[in-house]
Amino acid sequence: MKRIPKLIFADMVFAGCALYISFLLRFDFIIPKEFEGILPIWLPLFIIVQLIVFYISGLYARIWRYTSLFDLYAIISSVIISCGLGFLSVLIIMGPEGYPRSVLLIYFILNTIFTMGIRLSVRVYFSHYYNDKNINNKKVKTLLLVGAGKTGEKITKEILTSHANDYNVCGF
Repeated sequence: MKRIPKLIFADMVFAGCALYISFLLRFDFIIPKEFEGILPIWLPLFIIVQLIVFYISGLYARIWRYTSLFDLYAIISSVIISCGLGFLSVLIIMGPEGYPRSVLLIYFILNTIFTMGIRLSVRVYFSHYYNDKNINNKKVKTLLLVGAGKTGEKITKEILTSHANDYNVCGF
């Protein structure tokens, strides 16, 4: 339960960055005066909508360390729903004119990339760089799988993703 506030904070920061960068990209890094007032209105709106959609869709109940293709599908679905609701909210609040609609498209693209990126980076970190075996000073046994084939791939994947074992696969 301690990790959920961290996950929510990460999503808040990256959603805010995605929206701000969207404005910067749309206006070649110089936001015109007439659009400077829109960002403070949109920022809390998009962040709150996204957090609610992500929470309801169960994205915070998933463990980022084990992000899979099914999780990426859920992320894309949740981003589409949250951006759609955010766009609809902007339309209701501001009407059909008076704001750059291209920022909304750029925001959707960046938000999808950032949301998937932070979750995949956690997965890559834990699968390739984090090694609690060395931290706990465990004795690690070197393992050579002979004639394993597809089953060997599954065994190796389980050994690499499970941090409770004392094995290091050195080859097939």
